[in-house]
Amino acid sequence: MDATTALLQLLMLIGIALITPGPNALTAFAHSGLFGRKSNISLITGMAIGLIVIELTVGLAIDSLSENETALVTLHWIGMLFLLAMAVALFRFDITSLNVSKSSGKLGLKTGIAMQFVNGKEWAFVIIIMSQYIEPLGGGLVGIMSIIAVTLSICVAAMIAWTFFGARLNVLFSDEVNGPRIFKICGVLLSLLWVGFLIRGPGV
Repeated sequence: MDATTALLQLLMLIGIALITPGPNALTAFAHSGLFGRKSNISLITGMAIGLIVIELTVGLAIDSLSENETALVTLHWIGMLFLLAMAVALFRFDITSLNVSKSSGKLGLKTGIAMQFVNGKEWAFVIIIMSQYIEPLGGGLVGIMSIIAVTLSICVAAMIAWTFFGARLNVLFSDEVNGPRIFKICGVLLSLLWVGFLIRGPGV
């Protein structure tokens, strides 16, 4: 796989990840709806820091195991399990369960960082993306940093967009008819992506 193909595939995967609402997006729009757009500055900064730490950690781990095919295959299937769990969760998700309320106070930098370490969807995509595209995008630290640069810039922009459309999305997602329908459609998209990765198999 050449670098151009790898980059296009990476952008496609990021796009799918961003149109299927996960913990980061849901928290960003709900928080901005409650406390205003500016309240999300420190929250999104924390999300970005957490994402960098996870991607760098996973990337270095995968790069160090580049000669160990068994370890890479194991990591791939761990990512697949996370992705499957997130697809199932979207089918069952209840927007009222989102734990952001005025009574709990504003969320900040520490919360944004901590959220990334318990975000199954993020772990799934980071593991799969790093295992598939480090080598085509330059290998080693170059490949890792290339992936981080692309994902970070797009994901931060997406969180800002979720923030600006927070009020509108809150109404749409909380609708008794449209809300569950949207999450089921997103669940189908993640399921199709999972099937695609299943057919393709580990990138080793």
